Amino acid sequence: MNEHSFSKEETLRLIRELEDDPSLNQRLLSQKLNISLGKTNYLLKELVKKGMIMMGAFSKNPEKSKKLKYILTQKGIEEKMTLTFYFLKAKEKEYRRLKEEYEKYTAKTQENKKTENIV
Repeated sequence: MNEHSFSKEETLRLIRELEDDPSLNQRLLSQKLNISLGKTNYLLKELVKKGMIMMGAFSKNPEKSKKLKYILTQKGIEEKMTLTFYFLKAKEKEYRRLKEEYEKYTAKTQENKKTENIV
C-alpha cells in the first residue's frame, strides 16, 4: 500500500479516537471507524512510522497478554490540527457553494411567482 491508501478523513478520525481513548484495541478501533481490522492495523503502523503516535505497553504484568496503548505525539497533535483546518476549509467551501445554489434557486422561484402573478 502507498501513502495514498487511506484518506485524510480516516487519519483524522483515527487520531481523534486515540486521543479520546488511548487504550482502545485495534478491533474496537476498527469498529468505531467502520473499517477493516487489517486497514486499522495498517493505519496504526503508518502513523507510528510517521511519528504521529507511539505504542506503549499497557499492562506491566509479564504473565498477561500484552496490551498496547496508543499515545499521540506532538507531531500527531500538529497533524490533527492541520487535518482539522483542512476539513474546516473544505466544509466552508461546500457551505458557500450550497448557499449560492440556494440563493439562485430562491431567486428563480421568486421570478417564476412574479411571472405567474402577471399572467
